[in-house]
Amino acid sequence: MSLLSGIGRGLALLLVAAVMGGAARAEPVQVQIGYIPILAATPLLVIDAEGWAAKEGLTLKLIRFESGPAAIQAMAAGKIDVMYAGVAPVVVARGSGADIVVVANAAVEELALIARGDLAAAAKGRSGKEAIDKLFADKGRKIRIATQPGGSVPDTILRYWLQKVAKVDPAKVEVLGMGIDKTQQALLAGAVDAAMVREPAITIVRQQDPQAVVLSAGNDMFPGQPGTVVAARQAFLNEHHEAAATLVRLHLRAMDLIAQDRPRAARAAQEYLGKGLVEPAITERALSSLSSKFVGDPHLIVEPVERLQAFEKELGVVSETVPTAQVFDFSLYNAAVGK
Repeated sequence: MSLLSGIGRGLALLLVAAVMGGAARAEPVQVQIGYIPILAATPLLVIDAEGWAAKEGLTLKLIRFESGPAAIQAMAAGKIDVMYAGVAPVVVARGSGADIVVVANAAVEELALIARGDLAAAAKGRSGKEAIDKLFADKGRKIRIATQPGGSVPDTILRYWLQKVAKVDPAKVEVLGMGIDKTQQALLAGAVDAAMVREPAITIVRQQDPQAVVLSAGNDMFPGQPGTVVAARQAFLNEHHEAAATLVRLHLRAMDLIAQDRPRAARAAQEYLGKGLVEPAITERALSSLSSKFVGDPHLIVEPVERLQAFEKELGVVSETVPTAQVFDFSLYNAAVGK
């Protein structure tokens, strides 16, 4: 081998090594992920706590929101890339022109209407409607129910139950929209008679007040009740398709961990949801609750979302329904499960 050819080969090897080294040192993809503090966000919290994303070249920044509408506003403004929140705000935003799609599901039938105090006492041996009627007759005042802001899943499901299921006289109730933490605080403080809550709030309320009563839960309020989804900006999907695919795959992996090792999942969730104030045992109990139904397949909520949209149109939340083909992108989920 000549000196020149040896030098040339050496330079070539150095170039390859430099390229490979550069690839190895490639900057991780940074993903801003919004979530609301509910147990249905546990898959995201597991992903972060277990360090799975970092091993896949992703840097996650988790941002807490007090309601789905607040999160969707941030996403529409490009401030977050992905979010774990209720499906209803996603549909509303999509109908308003926001380029946001559902890429996976997180949970179904999460919401319950919990009563305390006089309303809980009135509910003994009575249906939710009968309890409201009795307390209204006894006290001569409207029954105060806390939920999240208009356009959120809790607000929509509550109104569906009041109007379509229980058929409560609207003159007998006052619906108060507020953030998730304030909803729970108002119920525990006795400032309202009932509240629409998810886990871990359901378990926390019943732990602190054994006399609290579930007036209506999950499937009884809205058959097939859709809830928390994983949604993403289309611009993020276009620019970072592989990162998005990885997130969906890790989301499903986290759901498997939740099913197989609840204590481990509870430890991941409580640091975010309880801010260190909730005991692991309570979070673990909440994960085993009937209101904790983790379902990753977005295909399963298409029909319930169509019904939810129809009711939102009736309420005037949306002027027109959005075709589900525009709301969902099934490709990442299908690829993750081998469909």
